[in-house]
Amino acid sequence: ELRSCLACQRISEIKQGLNPYFVNELSEAYLVLQDQQSTLGWCVLLLKDHKEHLGALPSRRSERLFQDVLRTAAAIKKVFRPVRINYECLGNTLHHIHWHIIPRHKKDPTPLAPVWGWGKKKLAGKPVSPALRRRLIQKLRRAL
Repeated sequence: ELRSCLACQRISEIKQGLNPYFVNELSEAYLVLQDQQSTLGWCVLLLKDHKEHLGALPSRRSERLFQDVLRTAAAIKKVFRPVRINYECLGNTLHHIHWHIIPRHKKDPTPLAPVWGWGKKKLAGKPVSPALRRRLIQKLRRAL
């Protein structure tokens, strides 16, 4: 675990039962709700251990990780019924393998563009109350 890695810090919180965004432990990753729900149902998968490059994972492990991605997407589809789902494994700012599974809805302001162009205000989304966050997490857990 690297102390400077935000993902590793979040995983540590999950293991201590302190991460309020934690949804479920999957085969290779921890599933969390994205802190800002700028698009309802946005989830992130955090690889359980600190690895920076997806291509460096052994093939069986990367296959299990992608199964986690698909399982998450199926739950998002069932719960939120989005028009489309975007899948992004970035690494530009967070150097820890993680997948964003982003539902795109009918009222999406830019249906043909990635969410990253929305700007900070729109990406921040509407504040999600703790009660709503718990309901979203429970729905996702049931759908998994």
